Amino acid sequence: MIYSKKFFLRNWIIDIKLKKKFSYLFKNAELNNNKKNIILLEFNNWTLNHILSAYFCDILSKKYNARVEAYPGYQLHSSSLNQNFINKFLWSLGNKLSFKSFGIYKSFGVSNIFWPKEDLEIDQKAQKEINKYNKMIKSKEDVQNYKINNILIGDLIYDSFLKKNLLPTINIKSFQFKNFFFDSIKYFFIMENYFNKNKVTAILGFHAVYLGAVSLRIGINRNIPCYVLNIERLYSLNKKRYLSGLEYFDSKKIFKTFSKNKKKSSLKIAKKNLISRFSGLLSSDLIYSSKSAYGKKSNKRILRNSKNLKILIAPPSFSDSPHFMGNTFFPDVYEWLECLGKISNKSNYDWYIKCHPDFTMLKDKTLYYVKKFTKKYPKIKFIDSKASHNQLISEGINYVLTVNGTISGEYPYFNVNAINASENHSYALYDFSITPKNRLEYIKLINNLKKPKAINKKKQILENYYMKYEYFNNRWFFEELNNVKNSIKGYTNFVRHEIYKYWLDNFEIKIHKERYKRLKKFINSKNYTVT
Repeated sequence: MIYSKKFFLRNWIIDIKLKKKFSYLFKNAELNNNKKNIILLEFNNWTLNHILSAYFCDILSKKYNARVEAYPGYQLHSSSLNQNFINKFLWSLGNKLSFKSFGIYKSFGVSNIFWPKEDLEIDQKAQKEINKYNKMIKSKEDVQNYKINNILIGDLIYDSFLKKNLLPTINIKSFQFKNFFFDSIKYFFIMENYFNKNKVTAILGFHAVYLGAVSLRIGINRNIPCYVLNIERLYSLNKKRYLSGLEYFDSKKIFKTFSKNKKKSSLKIAKKNLISRFSGLLSSDLIYSSKSAYGKKSNKRILRNSKNLKILIAPPSFSDSPHFMGNTFFPDVYEWLECLGKISNKSNYDWYIKCHPDFTMLKDKTLYYVKKFTKKYPKIKFIDSKASHNQLISEGINYVLTVNGTISGEYPYFNVNAINASENHSYALYDFSITPKNRLEYIKLINNLKKPKAINKKKQILENYYMKYEYFNNRWFFEELNNVKNSIKGYTNFVRHEIYKYWLDNFEIKIHKERYKRLKKFINSKNYTVT
């Protein structure tokens, strides 16, 4: 109890200091509070996003002569569409008294923080749309490709349902999913109605996935400038690139423009950093990682000592946005694994599956579902997530199977073939990993694997690595994220008061002005992302 009081008091003092600092530094939005133009901002309690948004909204407000309004980006994801009496009271009280995140948002000039609400007209529209459900939705693929008014939102519905319920897949016939689908349609019409009634000139969100991105999809469709920012990246979305993480399309073309010396030095940097990753060190390249997948080897052998081909499955999280880079050959991870499980029953390969060690740190049921999967398909051996990839490679893994994971840019460095279950991945422009054209070709390939040939594509791998992590780096706001993470004692503290304190304690007006200038330049450039 004493600790809780001290903790509350500490956070309260930090909030006061932060709001005072924001009010002093960022004045444009408040000056434009009575303007008709609107900057639409996502509202949540992730503390780092508040710092990033303060800069961004100040610049956008001045550029578009607009006020800033905020809405909760977590509706249907971590809350219900409509508030109950208690939630309404708490929302109203927090808003009126400028408590916690409400006060932080208002300190950098947000004029209104509203909870999107449905009405009779919206209910009627949604009911008309849901009446077509049985004709429109006959498969999981139909869900992920679902559009309203030519705006794709099916992938957002799909991923939000999995995330909210921590499920491995959807059941299109279940009442639970149909009800969620109906609420999602209502949410779309609620937000569309907001755009129809207000002059939105720019939108700022924190995810290009999940239902919080509905506003971004509507904005993109109407050619409104749409931005997504987070700890690592900053994007300006458009109709061609409505998702984040698609800068890989430019990598090869840009690298070709480098001078001979620049290319040489870039490959050296990539090699140094990649070898560091393989040695088990954590870096800013994968800032979210708390444990290395390339740790120390064990004295005990993991793989069977046989002449069979050895296949490793490296699954991503079941519920953490399977459509984050677009559609894959399968509508979700569960369907992908089911396909591999059925193939395993008929094959004479030695099959293995291993999750990333970080899954044990997340609110995630992937480990549970993977263990359940291996009981259903006993030919596939579960490997402890703590096992080092260095050991698996040294013991003779022949192929690693992934959907679109980073492992496709790692195993080929050791001449181990990686096979992707998607054409949408950050290695798509290179041929050091194997990417079939579609699901049928993928299944045929897995069914007929032969002893692999050496890859010998290290130059390509290093080029890709440099472009992915160095050229398109994550230093758009903080210069060295790993140092920040260590200072605040862990990745999870990027969304807690520790990052407020870090920013306040390390504030320098010169650095502040440089950040502001850089963001302003990016916004005016209309580039897809910051370099």
